[in-house]
Amino acid sequence: MIKALFYIFGFLLAGELIRYIFNIPVAGNIIGMLLIFLALRFKWIKLEDVKPASDKLIKYLILFFIPYGVGLMVYYDIIQGHLIPISIAVVISTIISFYITGIIMEKFGK
Repeated sequence: MIKALFYIFGFLLAGELIRYIFNIPVAGNIIGMLLIFLALRFKWIKLEDVKPASDKLIKYLILFFIPYGVGLMVYYDIIQGHLIPISIAVVISTIISFYITGIIMEKFGK
């Protein structure tokens, strides 16, 4: 479990360092996820090495969204003033995400 957490947080740190050093306008955690995906894809690390920690983190994933939900309440007035554009953006982005996920699942699910 410790080894799995080391891998996950190591790739997170690597992503943050890459973002900081090269001043990339992408979040470091996204770069870290891309790096760990590539490492798993090219079998530089084994899935069994990260699976114990990733299963635990996914089990409690909902807890990671609580700070963001609470943080939204700070901007309640702004959100209330722009409710219709925000709602439209959420609906459209959800539909696009479902569509792209469906395409990916068709290609890789076979």
